[in-house]
Amino acid sequence: MENTEQPIIKKKKKGGHHGHHGGAWKVAYADFVTAMMAFFLVMWILGLSDATKKGVAQFFTEPGAFSFTAGKAMPVAIENVRQSVGQGKDDGKKSGGKGEYKLSDSMKKVVEFERVQDSARMQVLEQSVKKQIEELAKTDENLAKLMTSLKVEVTNEGLRIELVESEESVFFEVGSARLNKDAIVLLQKVGTEIGKIPNFVEIEGHTDTRGYGKGTGYGNWELSADRANSARRVLENNGLWDGQVIGVKGYADRKLRTPENPFDISNRRVTILVRYRTENEITGA
Repeated sequence: MENTEQPIIKKKKKGGHHGHHGGAWKVAYADFVTAMMAFFLVMWILGLSDATKKGVAQFFTEPGAFSFTAGKAMPVAIENVRQSVGQGKDDGKKSGGKGEYKLSDSMKKVVEFERVQDSARMQVLEQSVKKQIEELAKTDENLAKLMTSLKVEVTNEGLRIELVESEESVFFEVGSARLNKDAIVLLQKVGTEIGKIPNFVEIEGHTDTRGYGKGTGYGNWELSADRANSARRVLENNGLWDGQVIGVKGYADRKLRTPENPFDISNRRVTILVRYRTENEITGA
């Protein structure tokens, strides 16, 4: 007998697709992020000093290659820029037959930008050191007195931090290179802040004109150098990166702070100079 049963066919209906979502929200979100970036950039610029603002404006009139440096490492991005520039007609030339390296136009812009960065970095460091000083002053009465003898200012050489002795406060034991305990605490805080940036440091020691007795074999030259060295040891043990100090000098009474009174106690001081970087230090030439 023939099989009269019909095959059963099951049909599955596919679910309908929903319409595509519009992309308008993406445009709106991108506009919002751009606006926020612009807002924070404006706020940052408003907080800069007039000199730094002029430097930033000058750089962006001729935009070019640049690098960012941070932390304790020296700026290695500069070397990458030099390699990418290549050896064009004005790249890597020697000038004047004296073995001097001639910077390309791209590298000149790098140097300009890094100098603007240096200026801004010094402004920030000045404020951070002052903030640390204020915080310390709140914790101890003796430290508060000592803070009045600490001078912090940005100069054309870099950030100059001076420990200037006075009748009310001293940093060293009399006639000695031994730092007192409060001075050590202060230098520890300063070292922590300086060690965060890639700039080199020089330390100077100075005295007044009062001298030691004859025949001692020890005088103001030795004392000024030893005091600068004592400050170096504390700084290097508390934040400075290896090799950040590039000079320790003793000037005795040859660079008086108060030249009209060579015996004034304010001539006794230690200076910590956080230097602006030179062109060679920026480019690694």
